[in-house]
Amino acid sequence: MKFIKHALKEVFDFFCGDWRIFWGVAISIALIEAFHKVSALAGLIPYAGIIFVIGVSLSLVLALKREITH
Repeated sequence: MKFIKHALKEVFDFFCGDWRIFWGVAISIALIEAFHKVSALAGLIPYAGIIFVIGVSLSLVLALKREITH
């Protein structure tokens, strides 16, 4: 059981090792999904790719900044 718990933690850390990156990607995806679900935001669908790249890039910059200052 201890091995499985450790293995799952390692897999999680591999994909979501930094919470800033995880939440940046998650919020970007949720925002883009909202464009498709909320009719008032439908006009932003053409900009979904740009918004995703900006959201992920900002989360990466914040994570990198944190690493540099430590």
